[in-house]
Amino acid sequence: MGNQELKHKWHSIYGQMLRDRALMAAWQKVRENKGAGGIDGETIDSYGKNLDANIWKLLRKLKTKEYKPSPVRRVYIPKKNGKMRPLGIPTLEDRIVQQTLVDILQPKFEKDIFHRWSCGYRPNLGATRAVQLILWNVETGYNHIYDCDIRGFFDNIPHKKLMRILNKYVADGTVLDMVWQWLKAGYMEEGKFFNVDTGTPQGGVISPLLANIYLNELDWKLEEHGIRFVRYADDFLLFAKTEEDVRKAAQIAEETLHELGLEVSMEKTRIVDFNKDDFDFLGFTFGHWRKRKKDGKPYFLAQPKESTWKDFRQKIKDKTKKTLTLNPKAWLGRVNPVISGKVNYFLTLYKAVQENEKYGQKSHCYFNIFGKQLLAADGYIRQRLRVAMIHDHPTQRKGHAMKTRWNNEYFARIGLIPAFWLYYSCQFGYTIEQYVDYIKKKQEQKYAKNIERAKEKGQEYFTPDRVRKMLYAQRIATD
Repeated sequence: MGNQELKHKWHSIYGQMLRDRALMAAWQKVRENKGAGGIDGETIDSYGKNLDANIWKLLRKLKTKEYKPSPVRRVYIPKKNGKMRPLGIPTLEDRIVQQTLVDILQPKFEKDIFHRWSCGYRPNLGATRAVQLILWNVETGYNHIYDCDIRGFFDNIPHKKLMRILNKYVADGTVLDMVWQWLKAGYMEEGKFFNVDTGTPQGGVISPLLANIYLNELDWKLEEHGIRFVRYADDFLLFAKTEEDVRKAAQIAEETLHELGLEVSMEKTRIVDFNKDDFDFLGFTFGHWRKRKKDGKPYFLAQPKESTWKDFRQKIKDKTKKTLTLNPKAWLGRVNPVISGKVNYFLTLYKAVQENEKYGQKSHCYFNIFGKQLLAADGYIRQRLRVAMIHDHPTQRKGHAMKTRWNNEYFARIGLIPAFWLYYSCQFGYTIEQYVDYIKKKQEQKYAKNIERAKEKGQEYFTPDRVRKMLYAQRIATD
């Protein structure tokens, strides 16, 4: 059905919102997503204390059409490039109403409207599906890629054009009015109110759905011209077999975006020849085609971006402040979710390859190529924990000295999840015992190699300084 205007538009949407069960289901999702409160100071905890009364009060407002959206609370979060991204935090009440509408509209758009190559903010799709499409395209010879970024997308969506597109599917005037009021609600910053002329606030529950409804126009225009693509929210890639075809595809995309009142960010947009150029998408770097030395067979690479490792370390650092005094179990409760979250994301590559192989697409992608980075991340995590777990004047020196007592095996036994183990065990089923043995052997080999290297150079390995450090470590470890 695509982006054609519906003959039978959706009526009576608002009526479906006027049920306490619908509002309660929306509240559960809002609560799970956590997040701060809006301009009224109401938090998830405070709203939940009088939940039944609050839901009934909100239901009454909706039934009598007295519900009016509040301005969002403007906050800023740092972007990877060092700039700040504005977020708009709606009140709890607005989030519940928006979620209720999303719960009703999303399945309808999923069933008949949205394109199968749009992957962001959609149930049962996401990053694995997006990576799967990338691999499928490059494996089948679509190696000329238009890597596009839309300039300030969420801030620049024209309100009237968005409403016109929504109007193609929704005939319920009350719902359309409510969406319009959300778009026009403005924001509060440092006690002042500001109007908005364009955009949908990042941070609003309904914003991802509205974004997909808006860019669905682009998806079907590309489909109409037989252009292969993958889109994740406002980032998308176009694929073609020749440079000429990809340039034509890029022109069609740019013209369509212009019609939608949007523009391409030229400094972040480029044409890639995957036979010789790499590109990044969704936190992964895809390394161009190359040939194996031993037999000349073609392959390409995929791995987490360089900045992902910095982000990993920063998240661990934030969770292991040495000013806190916690027991080992509490420390693990802080770092394990970060490790699991990151590694599960890294496994996106493995899952995407597996999915494509189910459909008979033989993979030439090498993605198990960052074991060293995983081991380095594990070493960093253990060192952060050693320092954090010393309650009496913790220092890096003392942390290093505790390596013999609080070693790799110790942390594995008390339940620290090693990133290296988790990544490979999810693929090959390794046990934690096999991991501990592997690391022990690795350390023994390294130790033997260091002694051998010193001997070759005619140097003494156990220098007085090294012996002094070893004795200091033993003393600290036994204190």
